[in-house]
Order: sequence, then structure tokens, then C-alpha cells
Amino acid sequence: MEEVLKLVENYGLSVVLLMGALYVLYKFTFFSINEVKVGFEKRHEALHNQMIEVREKLNIILEFIKKNDK
Repeated sequence: MEEVLKLVENYGLSVVLLMGALYVLYKFTFFSINEVKVGFEKRHEALHNQMIEVREKLNIILEFIKKNDK
């Protein structure tokens, strides 16, 4: 706490508040980017699993069609 008071005394309140605001903006930006990345990865994995199921069903249909053509 003493460090903050010394900064205010040396640089003025507006500069210290500006530094604090920039730090919070920096942390929020990287937190947001990380959350979007994690959410995208989860959604991508879910869609990938759905496509595997669709591919398996299409293979079954293709085999059925090949069997009936003979």
C-alpha cells in the first residue's frame, strides 16, 4: 500500500489511475482471447464428433446401396 501512495505522490493520481486502467484492459483482453479460444476448441471438437457419426452413417448407406445393386 505504501508503494501505491509513493507512486501517487511522485507521479500524480491521474498517471497512476491511467496505469491501473491499462493494466486491467491488458488482463481483460488476454482473458477474453483465451476464453474465446477455449470455447472454439470445445465447439470444434463437438462438431468433429458429429461429423464422424455422419460419416459412419453414410458408409453404412453406401454399403447398403452397393449390396442392393449387385
